[in-house]
Amino acid sequence: MTEHHISASEQTVQVGVIRRSFAPILTIDNGDEVVLETWGLWGNAVTPETTFDDVIRLKKAHVGKGPHSLTGPIAVRGARVGTALQIDILDLELGPYGFNLITPPPNSRGLLTHQFPHGEIRHFQLDTQRMETELIPGFKLPLRPFLGIMGVAPADDETHISSIPGEFGGNIDCPDLVAGTTLFLPVWVDQALFYAGDAHAVQGCGEVNQTALETSFKRAHLRLSVVDEPCLNRPHAVTPDHLITMGFHTDLRQAAIQAVSDMVTWLSRDYALTRSDAYVLCSLQADLMITQAVNGNNGVHARLPRALLAARI
Repeated sequence: MTEHHISASEQTVQVGVIRRSFAPILTIDNGDEVVLETWGLWGNAVTPETTFDDVIRLKKAHVGKGPHSLTGPIAVRGARVGTALQIDILDLELGPYGFNLITPPPNSRGLLTHQFPHGEIRHFQLDTQRMETELIPGFKLPLRPFLGIMGVAPADDETHISSIPGEFGGNIDCPDLVAGTTLFLPVWVDQALFYAGDAHAVQGCGEVNQTALETSFKRAHLRLSVVDEPCLNRPHAVTPDHLITMGFHTDLRQAAIQAVSDMVTWLSRDYALTRSDAYVLCSLQADLMITQAVNGNNGVHARLPRALLAARI
């Protein structure tokens, strides 16, 4: 096993779009570890001095693109179409500051857009020793960092805006994917072509005003391995406490159907349950969470406690 270090730079970061034609910045062996630096949005252009008017100018300069800065892609030897890429999230180290945006209509997908007609950028200093920040003086929030985007190259040759997640992963925005968890992504292109970015210091499920506490990572330490027989054709994850399946669709109900269907498939394949048993178990014990409702494709993730399944392995 080799550990590779990748600094964020114009040579290693793509901003706003995902394409299978991007050349890899690095090729690694199956099971190698990577330590990535990630930039903040719009190529790390936002600082604590950035105003909302500055943000509007950044948006205009990136028309037709998402705001996300993506480190990669990284080619993984042995990853083939029909396999899966296993991403073990080993450690995440935050940058010193972050921000949240309230974007007014007509350019926002926030859930309460028309109740907040005036734009706002709110800056946060991140206390990485205490792992907390302040919403307002004296009102402290715990930090729980995760990568909003982890993905592989999509199956088609189209240019994908970085904001919209899909079967290839991308802008998943699932706050359960913290250090100590494992994400599985089906591989659609040989060598996978993995990328990561969109660092979040903390986010609630839903990401209701369209942004999390957006930041950068000094270090995102990941292990990338190839799984020869993926159990699902969409992203799914294992945390210390839960199995997680995910659905992405413009219709929230369809995203929920995908997440539950994948959980039933997973349980019936790997835990010796009939599909009927698994469906009942999901109704009794699985929680459906709105991962995010603001990214074009809505995200739903289903969480099932692993403790229930300990005797089935």
